[in-house]
Amino acid sequence: MTDTGGGAGTAAGEHRAYRRVVDDVEARIASGDLRPGDRLPSERELVDRYGIARSSVREALRVLESLELVRSAPRDPRGPLVLPVTAAPLRRSLGLMTASRTITLPELVQLRMVIDASTNLIAARRRTPAHLVALERNMARMRGLLHESYARFSHADLEFHEILADAAGHELVRLYGEAVREAVLDLIQQTILDADDQEAHKLRSIRHHAAVFDAVEAGDGLAASRLARESLYQYYADHVGDEDREIMAALVRECGGRTDG
Repeated sequence: MTDTGGGAGTAAGEHRAYRRVVDDVEARIASGDLRPGDRLPSERELVDRYGIARSSVREALRVLESLELVRSAPRDPRGPLVLPVTAAPLRRSLGLMTASRTITLPELVQLRMVIDASTNLIAARRRTPAHLVALERNMARMRGLLHESYARFSHADLEFHEILADAAGHELVRLYGEAVREAVLDLIQQTILDADDQEAHKLRSIRHHAAVFDAVEAGDGLAASRLARESLYQYYADHVGDEDREIMAALVRECGGRTDG
């Protein structure tokens, strides 16, 4: 008779073993005990430290690498390198969820309205002269790309928001904002590429960025926040259903904005 119970117990034990390593490393990174540039112990040392099989250690390292928390090289005696936390895993997760229609365009746009409005408000309070210079240079580049491909223009458009996120100095807002903006662009880009009025889209972006810049330069966070919601409503209201459009309109009205301009 085959003893299936023992095999299942062994598999469960191996799963718990590698998860213990992953959870411990994640917790140490979150607490600041492990920082970018630090090294984890070697595989042999991890086996001894956690009292688990080498196969479990290797599975843990594969998971940590897939999360882009560490990078390791075969036979590197120094141990895996701890990486800076980025939005890359979040972007991939959102990309998969949008591709499978688990998350819809209206949901992403509504979330972006909240995030971008918050980013602009904080950026208006915290921006430095260097941030203003970077924003001005970005707008000049966008004007220079008016007659170039939409792909190049949209890259500059995203950069404008990245500068604002850097000015806000709020890491969580930056990470989620970056991931959500790219997910929205992935869903809507083909619609824009197929449109006959690409130049009108670009001109509208340039005008919007100029207005946001003026508000941020003046330290007017409420105006900068309102502009984010108004602009996103104007861009995407025609691409969602009536119920979602009304939710977006309510988000605009909440900050004193208008949906008719």
